[in-house]
Parts: sequence; structure tokens; C-alpha cells
Amino acid sequence: MKKIITYIILLASTVGSAQNITEAVRYSSLNQQSTARVAGVAGAFGAMGGDIGVVTLNPAGIGDFRKSEFVISPTIFSISTDADINGADNPTTTDLNSKLTIGALGVVFSGQPRGGKFQTSNFAITLNKRTTLRQRFAYDGLTQGSITTRFAERANGNPPENLDQFEGLLAFNAGAIFDFDGDNFYDTDFKESTVVQKGQEIIRFGAVNDINLTWGGKLSENINIGLGVGIPVVSYEEDKLYVERDEPEDFIPAFNSLEYQENLITSGVGFNIRGGVQGELLEKFRVGLSMQSPTWFNLNDDYSTSLTYSFTDSPTEGPVVTTADSPNGSFRYRLKTPWQATGSVGMILRSESLNGFINLDVEYLDYTNNEFDFERFGGELGDIILQNEANDAIFDQLQNAINLRLGGEVAYNKIRGRAGVAMISSPYLEQSGRDFALSAGLGFRFDGLYIDFAWSRRNQTEGYIPYLLTGNPADNQIVTVEQGLTNLDISVGFKF
Repeated sequence: MKKIITYIILLASTVGSAQNITEAVRYSSLNQQSTARVAGVAGAFGAMGGDIGVVTLNPAGIGDFRKSEFVISPTIFSISTDADINGADNPTTTDLNSKLTIGALGVVFSGQPRGGKFQTSNFAITLNKRTTLRQRFAYDGLTQGSITTRFAERANGNPPENLDQFEGLLAFNAGAIFDFDGDNFYDTDFKESTVVQKGQEIIRFGAVNDINLTWGGKLSENINIGLGVGIPVVSYEEDKLYVERDEPEDFIPAFNSLEYQENLITSGVGFNIRGGVQGELLEKFRVGLSMQSPTWFNLNDDYSTSLTYSFTDSPTEGPVVTTADSPNGSFRYRLKTPWQATGSVGMILRSESLNGFINLDVEYLDYTNNEFDFERFGGELGDIILQNEANDAIFDQLQNAINLRLGGEVAYNKIRGRAGVAMISSPYLEQSGRDFALSAGLGFRFDGLYIDFAWSRRNQTEGYIPYLLTGNPADNQIVTVEQGLTNLDISVGFKF
């Protein structure tokens, strides 16, 4: 499968820290959850208005409100994954239990100024789930190589007192690497051609939630304009347990087993602004254009690692089991994500019995505009070097992306039917093609009340490297992760 290469380059001084290309993509991807009406058309709503979900697509749509409105939109999502290492025949299937959360929550205060240029002047306060970071997958397979090679590479050329506390020193203290001749070049219990049974479980929790303050007004019957401020809040936790074991028994002399645990917690807050305009042409066509600035994040990583290594020097003495723990690390830094532009065109459908719309959104963002700043909070020389390496990797390995969303709605009396499709481009230069998402929805309108339902499904394929080798990159282990994400959304709105 050609789409499997998504290199996760660990550029910081430890595996446990997360200031790398993967984190840049994680916080720059815009997978906003919204109301069930917008979800039902796959997010294709940029030229439309009158729904609170439009604040993250084009704030000008807020100008279409004629009454104030409160909306709550809970969502249930479930994730399933298949993961295999180096093309193993039997992928490991992992299901993440369904979870109920709030996809969108907000209120619009509608105003109709007397005099002046605006027919409406509306203000919205919303909370939207920008990105769900919940994921769990595992793999297991018999492949060539060991993570101890990674530890030795990072330790080579340094005496034990200069080894980093999260990998090299950890492996040295646990006995996974050793230096019997004292030349500061380290050996392991493995040869380059050794085949090792290895596996890992990765559990990720968290989300990026946007607080949005949005104003939209109708300048005339044909033109809306809008402005908004977004405050994304990051809460993320990642736990990884990597295991190697000697199977069949005594196949690898001296070695019994290895367990390497990594823990990471990321928290922070960001800021962005967006603006948009919508216009109506020939009474049937609507067009829209919106721009969102880069998001400037202040982030903090807290991380730690531990290593347990079991080996047997002498059968008569039995196995030796040693555990080494790192200190608790912490690092504060900034990340700037790319600006985003969305162009929209829609057609209004009107007949004696049916009404509705068709809308196409074209979204552009350039992932190479991600940028780390490790100097802002007193970074040292080593941090500046890592900053430059991380930003160079972003420029070399990411690309610009054009995402397409097409959806429509048909209304008959008080019933609404919806469907949509989205095509999402990969941010990675080496990963061609697009992921597809399908959606469908149903809505009901009553006096002062409405209820909407939506179902959506997205399949995506990505790659993952458990540990990075610099001596011979061809020896890196590649895990293919195929993920299916299903969402069920319900929105309840009250007009007042």
C-alpha cells in the first residue's frame, strides 16, 4: 500500500518530548466538529448561513439570523484501527469504546439595528471541538532489529555521565546497552540481523476545543460580512508501552525481554482571528470567502520514560531484571500553525413543495508554514539547534493541502434530509491521495425548536515509526495504521 509512509521524526533530545513534525500536524489539522446540520452535509456550508455551526467555516453566515438561538450538540464517536508492522500478515485490530462528548455548544444574540447600514447585527459565543485526539492502537510482529540500536546510537561518543536521562542513560543503567572496553561506544545483546518479536500499545486521549467569539451582520439583502476570534485550548495525553521479547525461548543469547514506557502530557492555549464575506447572485447562487489567521499556541510538555530490561548472563544464576526511571521533564515553547482560506459556492433550490441547497467548499492551507519557537521562553543553544531542525523537517516533509467538501440539503415541510462527501488531502509530502468522509443527516423543524441528526464516517491511513534509527534509515520499522472514525451527532436548538 503506497500510503503507508508518514514518517514520525523525533527531533527533540528525548523520545518522551513531543516538539516535532507530528505535533505540528496534530495541532494544525482542522477537523472541527459542529452542529448536526453542518455535519450532515460533510461541513459543506461555507456559502450558507443561519446555523451556528458556520462560525468555524465563514463567520459572515451569522448575519442571516433573524432570531436569537441556543444550541447544544452532543456527539458519540467510536474509533477502530488495524495496525501491522512491516507488512505483517496478521494486523492487530483495536477498538476504542464509544464516547459521548459535546461537539458544539453556543448561543447567538440577534439584533436588528434601526438606521445605519446593517439590517442585522448578531453576536455568537460558541464552544466547538476543533480536533479529537483520542486514539488507541497496537501492533505485534516478528521483525529484524531492536530498539536498543536506537539507544546505542544516541549514546555513542559520550561518557555515561553525559548521556541523556530519557534514553541513553536509561538504557545504560538498565543494562540494555554497555561499554565493556570504555571507549564510549556502546554494544547491545543484538546483532544487526537479529529477528526480534516486538509490539507496542499506544493510547492517546484529549482534544483541542475552540472558544469562538463571532460577529456577523447583513449589510444588504445580498451581502453578509463577519469577524471572529478563536481561542483553542489544548489538552492531550499519550501513553506508549513498547515491548520486545525472546520468542522462541533462548533464541537470542542473554536477552529475555524489554519494556520501554513513554508518558507525555501537553497543555496550552492559542489565539486566531477569522473574517468572511458572503454574497447572493441571481437569487439562486451564493458565494463565500473566508480567511483564518495562523493560530499562535503557547504549549507545555511534561514527559517521562522508564525502561525494564531482563537478561541472563549465567543459566545457574537466573535472569537479572533491572528497571531505570527518568526524571520528570518539562518544556515550554510556541507553535505557529498555517493560515487557512476557504472559497465556497452554493445554489439555492426552490420549488412549490421542495427547498434546499447544494454547497461546495474548497479549503486551502499550507502545512509547511508550521513553525516552532523554542527561544521565546529562554531557550538555550541546544534548544535553538533543535528548533531549526524541527522547522527544516516541516519544510522538507510537509506540503500544502486542498480539501474539498460537497453537500446538500432538501426540505419538505418540516423535514430536512442531508448528505455530503469530503476529500481530505494528507499534510505529508510522501503520502499521496486523499482520505474520504461520508455523511448523512435528518432534521425536524417546529415552532421555536429544531432537532437534527447526523452520521459521518471517515477512513484514513497513516504510518508510524516506533523508534527512529539514524545510522541506516532503511532499518526503521514502519507500522501501517488504518483507522475508521464514526460520529453520531444530535443538535437541539431553541429560538428566543
